[in-house]
Amino acid sequence: MRVSLFCRYDSFKSMHGNITSLFALLKSPESVRREVRQYVCHVPRRYRDSPRQRGSWVRGTLNLVFEEARRRGSYAVARAAVEVTLEQQQQQQQKQQQQQQQQQLTMESTWVKNALAACRTPEELREMETLLTQHRRLLGGMGEAGCRLTPAAQSDDAVLPPSLQDGDNGGSEVRGTPSLVAAGYSTAALATLRQGRDHVVTAPNASFSRYFMRQGLVADEVELMELFKAMRGRQPVGFRVHTSQMYGRAVECLLRDRPGIKPLSWLPSTCGAFVLLDTPDTPHNILLSNRQLLRALSNERLISFQSTSSMLPVLLLDPRPGEAVLDLCASPGSKTTLIHDYMFGISSSSKSLLATGCIVANDAVFSRTKTLSQRLQSVSPSIAVTQIQGQTLPAQPIASGGVRYDKVLVDAPCSGEGRMHRDVMSWRMWHPLKAMEFFTTQVSLLRHAVELCAAGGCVVYSTCTLNPLENEAVISTVLADGEVELIRPPHFMTADSGWHFSRGLSHWLVPSRAGGFLHTFAESEAKGEGTAVELFPPEGNGEIQKALESCCLRVLPHRNSGAEGFFLAALRKVQHGSAPFSASSSKDIVREKKVAPSSCQLAAESILHACGVVRLSAGNMLLQRHLGGFFNDSATQMEEFLTKCGLCAAWKETRGLLLISESTWDHIRAIPSTTNLSSSTAALLELGVVVIEAATGGLTESGAFYLRRHATSRVLRIPFSEMQWLLSHQVLKISELQEDPKVLARRIVGSTAPMKHEAETEERCVPLPWVAQFFNAIGSREGNFIVCGFSSFVNKDVNHENNADGLASISIPVILCRSSTGVELRLSLSQDARQRCLAVIGRVIGRKRRTGATVAAAAALEKEYMQMGTQYNTSRTMDSAGLEGRPLTLQRQYRHLHASNSFGSSAPLSPPLPTKTCAGSTTIDHKISNRSRDGGANDGESLMHRVRGEYFEI
Repeated sequence: MRVSLFCRYDSFKSMHGNITSLFALLKSPESVRREVRQYVCHVPRRYRDSPRQRGSWVRGTLNLVFEEARRRGSYAVARAAVEVTLEQQQQQQQKQQQQQQQQQLTMESTWVKNALAACRTPEELREMETLLTQHRRLLGGMGEAGCRLTPAAQSDDAVLPPSLQDGDNGGSEVRGTPSLVAAGYSTAALATLRQGRDHVVTAPNASFSRYFMRQGLVADEVELMELFKAMRGRQPVGFRVHTSQMYGRAVECLLRDRPGIKPLSWLPSTCGAFVLLDTPDTPHNILLSNRQLLRALSNERLISFQSTSSMLPVLLLDPRPGEAVLDLCASPGSKTTLIHDYMFGISSSSKSLLATGCIVANDAVFSRTKTLSQRLQSVSPSIAVTQIQGQTLPAQPIASGGVRYDKVLVDAPCSGEGRMHRDVMSWRMWHPLKAMEFFTTQVSLLRHAVELCAAGGCVVYSTCTLNPLENEAVISTVLADGEVELIRPPHFMTADSGWHFSRGLSHWLVPSRAGGFLHTFAESEAKGEGTAVELFPPEGNGEIQKALESCCLRVLPHRNSGAEGFFLAALRKVQHGSAPFSASSSKDIVREKKVAPSSCQLAAESILHACGVVRLSAGNMLLQRHLGGFFNDSATQMEEFLTKCGLCAAWKETRGLLLISESTWDHIRAIPSTTNLSSSTAALLELGVVVIEAATGGLTESGAFYLRRHATSRVLRIPFSEMQWLLSHQVLKISELQEDPKVLARRIVGSTAPMKHEAETEERCVPLPWVAQFFNAIGSREGNFIVCGFSSFVNKDVNHENNADGLASISIPVILCRSSTGVELRLSLSQDARQRCLAVIGRVIGRKRRTGATVAAAAALEKEYMQMGTQYNTSRTMDSAGLEGRPLTLQRQYRHLHASNSFGSSAPLSPPLPTKTCAGSTTIDHKISNRSRDGGANDGESLMHRVRGEYFEI
């Protein structure tokens, strides 16, 4: 395969770097003008001989300088660029008079806008206006029409704020003595100008317009401008909740019915996909609160922002539980997590086991795999992250121990036309020949993905570009090999999803290095272009052309509410040396020659051996010591757990104890430490779930979440109020939980009245029901435990599992310690994890209180705790000073406990009659001296207030 060796804009990144020197600080205006002139007038040698090519180069460079000056707010550079433009115009006028040349450099409307937007003060605007006036006079030949703008510039003036426009909107003639800042514009007008300078819509360059028109991607210039404005406009803000993780259910409940946030109906609800509504009819306060919440959730790694169009490849892939899935170009991991959540949702609804499958996320660049591994760290036992060149990922034959994948996703690197709104520079530096830089890599990746796929499996190819040279040309090249066929997309995706897909192209043109277009490979050979034959449409093969048109999907932004441009297609593997594909084919193939592992078995010659991963059997002492306690110290129960979930245990010295799915272990074991086709070393960045940390021996957060669903012991249940205390203070003393809150209240105010020791002792021996179960679960054990919560005001039965709000899935690891002072729980979470858990619980409880779903239950709980009885209610016997440590006198205790029912009476209080507590406890006589009874009513009146026949301290 041969590709073009010539690309005009192959070094646009270096050009972007060179322009930075123009904006260096501490430069004189003359120095800036000199450097800008040198930068603009320096034309490559190959363009100097042609006046048209030289003028095109100068205009492109000037546009680049004006764009950067606007973006950086550099008035000095914008002024220098305007002066250089005036100099070029004067020189061209002189040459035109002498040589009658027709080519003339004119000031484009976008340059005027960018130059004005770069001004920061009224003085700068005034000076810039003077320069632009010189341009108009020069353009008009110093005549009466000298103060006229070009029609294009006049029509584009509407983009500027009305208060800063030069002249009337409808008029074509500039006023005689107006000035942009004649009287000095206000700060508000300048602020409006600065805010609008980043949203100035410019026209695409000529190459972009011509290329899209000739390729048939748009019908006419009107649709082209609609496409351009949609690509430059604001994109819909899509994001996803990680529903398969511990806080996924709780976060999804927070966002499900929230105003201004809409779930995506075309994806399963278990994927947790939403879009932020920022339309003009959305209230401003709702939009700001939603943005603040989403920013906080993103910082806590509870959600991830992802464009809506990039979720489509996973929907087309349709991964199922138990399948082996390979994400060949996985970074930054958004599609990989969506694959896992997609499979997790299906497994949850069908009661199947997700851990029996395999998800391998691979990428080749270290800087990208670092982000990928952080996002997928300890997410699931079925996930592994590798760093290998996608074209050289080992694909050994099945007979020699190789493995194949049921589904393969290839999100290939591309020119990124669908995401050009993220980089302003990409619009001016775009060129048709840029697509040829990625064609070879894309074809090799897709061919290798087909080789790694099992017979009957599915390969999905996707890019975020609209160029047919990176899409249809790549698909047709692989189709010509005869190993795959295109799959028609499902009906629910094309008809019921709300997307308006464009059909694939059966014919396209190939750009030439001379600036034209090539129709056939024969034409390329005749002109000596040396273009690869694979870039051209498959002429004479009607089946491939028909399949490309009916099976490929293209997302155009202007037809899909501004969504990012995208391309995707699904292929089915039709032939392979292995047996036909089935849902468990990869697992059966792997297990045919699998030898029963020993207690400590190293996978020699594999990437597992290079990373120091050792597989442990169910009876291994190390495994029994760390995980046996969660299964009643029974090796049989642990073996049943591993077998039922399709898991294996392994130990890595730098990480700790890992739980890995059998399918993932088999697929990773088949990868050698060094690839055969290159000398690069394969790296294993993440594998399974870390359950026990090697450094501390403590249970991890991911391990607690995963083991809790299967553990038969060492699982403790406490109210969320106690869980919040544990998370806040990191220590929870069990001895304080043995007494009823009413008894604790009596102890706090125990000096108010003598109590019978027999009744006190009897009540202290009767703990709360959940505390009794708590101590039964503890027994005489120590070490790692799992703590989960229950809502005490929803149902007091601790065996009641209520996951309506998602809090029931929260599981935190603790360490139980025994000492002379009693038994206590110590939290074993990092600071970030602790704050994240507190934030989630607080948000869910706050939402329940705001929505009123549990108002009655919360009021009943508050009444129970705050009104334990007239005699023992600490909130009525102790004010804020008393609660902070200042003891109450006997006189104030009496006045608080036995205030008269008639505060308006001035008569002295009589000795109280025997009273009975609200809890129905024993009647206690109170005797105080005459001194205590005198003059206490007024103080009591100031501190007590009657509400519905009951008195509360205020």
